[in-house]
Amino acid sequence: HQAARMNIPIEEFGERALRSTSPTRIAGRCSVFAESDMIHKQQLGHGIPDILAGLCAAMVRNYLTNVAKGKDIQPAVFFQGGVAANAGMRKSLEEALNLPVIVPAHYDVMGAVGAARLAQEYLENEKRATKFAGLAAADSDFASRSFECQDCPNRCEIVQILRDEKLIATWGSRCGKYVGQAAETHFKV
Repeated sequence: HQAARMNIPIEEFGERALRSTSPTRIAGRCSVFAESDMIHKQQLGHGIPDILAGLCAAMVRNYLTNVAKGKDIQPAVFFQGGVAANAGMRKSLEEALNLPVIVPAHYDVMGAVGAARLAQEYLENEKRATKFAGLAAADSDFASRSFECQDCPNRCEIVQILRDEKLIATWGSRCGKYVGQAAETHFKV
């Protein structure tokens, strides 16, 4: 939000923050205070790179105070998630921790992969079945179709999703007619 307020594409935020020569202290307890303080600092004439670096530092302070409070952070420190793409955030985190921060190659999907692996381990350990179609589902042919059911006064707009021409999901049935019924037995155009 703050990048948009300053007409800076989010992709440029971090690199511009790295140009700072004197980061401006920005209140970072919440985004409303940060935005208000950022506007005030602009009015006082602080440079954009210094304000951006200050915003990065404020976000890091907020994280360390609220999320990592009481945690003993030791090397190696890995920075993951979408924010790890912001070089200004990485620098601010390194400065606050006084430790090197590593941004791995797949920083943006590591959390999702980790969660998927934990779910997989849980299912295997608990001997539970899953409806996961597997990675091969990406090679399937998906399509959608919709129609307005004329069978009752609700005139429900029914939406159906097909994978390889087989119905896999239906929604929009306010009257309940299409809930739990066999896939192809009720499609009317």
